[in-house]
Amino acid sequence: MLTTVDFLRHGEVAGGNYYRGITNDPLSNLGWEQMKYAVNNRNWDQIISSPLNRCLDFAQYMSSQTNTPLFTDPNWQEINFGDWEKKTADQISPEALMRFYQDPINITPENGESYHSLLYRVSNAWESLIKTHPNQHILVVTHAGVIRCLFNLLLKLPANQLFNIQVDHSSLTRFQCFHDSPDDFITLKFHNLTQPDLYSVRSED
Repeated sequence: MLTTVDFLRHGEVAGGNYYRGITNDPLSNLGWEQMKYAVNNRNWDQIISSPLNRCLDFAQYMSSQTNTPLFTDPNWQEINFGDWEKKTADQISPEALMRFYQDPINITPENGESYHSLLYRVSNAWESLIKTHPNQHILVVTHAGVIRCLFNLLLKLPANQLFNIQVDHSSLTRFQCFHDSPDDFITLKFHNLTQPDLYSVRSED
């Protein structure tokens, strides 16, 4: 038995380039076009979305267009950057940024969410998904921080290396879970597929 889960990062967001965790900005016009392109001629058994507008607005649109069931789960939303929300890198202490990127496990922006909290809720979301949708093809519309966290959770990549992983707007990442052994066996099928790459994998869907 095989469960396939595609993780779609949201497209470009309106409002500019700053630390945007729980800040609830919508997609830009370009972001909408990016996401439409990413899912063009693809089908899933179930759509699951972060509740933040930059994910949910498109997930609702796609659900209505394809008659695919949609479930919203706050465990798939982005990490809360606390006092860094809506600030650019230039507005944050360089020393604080360096400490955070060098040790994201133990360093948390003031009033923000810890990495341990993010890992805990993403782990719960993954376990729920696998138990609820065995042998299905699922789309999760989510965020870069969540997708990076999955590399730690599912592939055991050290957390201090997660920022070395590029997650582009409207990119797709696919994990497959094989249920034929006592412990689920998880593989990474592909990562960070964007518009030029998508043609090459359509025949595999």
